[in-house]
Amino acid sequence: MATLLLAACQSAPPRPAPRPVDFSNFGPIVLNAGTIDVVDAYRPVGGKHVENRSAVPPVEAVRRWAAERLQAAGGPGRVRVRVTIRDASIVEVPLPTKKGLTGYFTNDQAQRYDGRIEVEIAGEVPDTGSGGFRGVTRSTVTHSTTVAENISLADREATFLDITRRMMEDLNARLDAGIRKDLAPMVRR
Repeated sequence: MATLLLAACQSAPPRPAPRPVDFSNFGPIVLNAGTIDVVDAYRPVGGKHVENRSAVPPVEAVRRWAAERLQAAGGPGRVRVRVTIRDASIVEVPLPTKKGLTGYFTNDQAQRYDGRIEVEIAGEVPDTGSGGFRGVTRSTVTHSTTVAENISLADREATFLDITRRMMEDLNARLDAGIRKDLAPMVRR
């Protein structure tokens, strides 16, 4: 009996650290632009927003992505690229759980976390007589996951970071392809 009690009191083995939100293994996308501006146009609306509880909030992850992946190499005139963050949310949605005696002996999924990132990248080369250019690419990514009602605070925070990381992996691939297609005249080969 004492062995069982001691085994029950032991803590779970430490959880491996979640992978960081990082783009260093990707080369930069070099753009013929004088500046790259990042504009945060995201404003939370409705729902229980928890994105700021992530070790790297989605809006910060998009800023990191722009800093690590986009590189301005100069360009004629006032050539600029604008990265606009339209959405960078993680919203908590409560799920129904069993009540009473049955609920006491079950461990239901209690919350769902819905993440969403929407980014628009616009490039503009003013018309200087030889023609101008304006291109736009947009991408929206989502990821949802549920957690059990007995989740620890550390595991909940790791869940937020995992949602952000998964969305950014998807966003990175989509924006990379979109920039090379929709802003092709601005991409330096």
